[in-house]
Amino acid sequence: MSTLAAVTEVLGGKKTLGARPKTFLDWQALILAGMPVESAEALKDGIAVADKSFAELIGISAKTLSRARAGKARLDPVASDRLFRLARIVALAAEVLEGEEPAVRWLKRPQPGLGGRTPLSLLVTDAGRDEVEKLLLRLEHGVYT
Repeated sequence: MSTLAAVTEVLGGKKTLGARPKTFLDWQALILAGMPVESAEALKDGIAVADKSFAELIGISAKTLSRARAGKARLDPVASDRLFRLARIVALAAEVLEGEEPAVRWLKRPQPGLGGRTPLSLLVTDAGRDEVEKLLLRLEHGVYT
């Protein structure tokens, strides 16, 4: 499965996204229009984190997430972009670690290659996301350090 197709699935598929984006331009249009809060819920449930932690990962407050959920609203473009980036890392981890469950466990455990921090805790910044992605790519190629 391609990375973009895997991201679609992590975000709940066509049912929650309302589309099946195939190219980066499709994703850019969806992000700029704002992703449905249901796609955020699908990812939050998939990685099994609390509202407050998930909201922090996508750069909004827990109250904003709650209001969006209640109104079945769309996230703003900035939160949608962060949601996409988070989903891409989750999809990559599932590919590298050969399954969603191992990926979620790995994302929540301290990793020596990340200075003993959990990958999820680093995903709140783009710099942290880069490091998590680099570590996953090293793991995929059999180079842990």
